[in-house]
Amino acid sequence: MSRYRPPRPAGTALITPEGEARMRAEFHELWHVRRPQVTQSVSEAAAQGDRSENAENNQEPQTAYYLS
Repeated sequence: MSRYRPPRPAGTALITPEGEARMRAEFHELWHVRRPQVTQSVSEAAAQGDRSENAENNQEPQTAYYLS
C-alpha cells in the first residue's frame, strides 16, 4: 500500500489581503508600541524590587485583543 496522495485542487485563499493588513497592523502595534511600554513598566518595577505588584499599579488596565 502506497502513501502517495495526489495534490489537492486549488482552494480558496485562507486570508484576504485586508485580513493580512489588519493582522500586520495589530502585530506592529503589539510589538513596537505595547511591548516597549510593558518592558518599561516591568523594568521600573524591578528597580523598586518587586515585579508583580508595582508593575500593576503603574500601568493602565489590561486590554484584550480579539480578532474580529
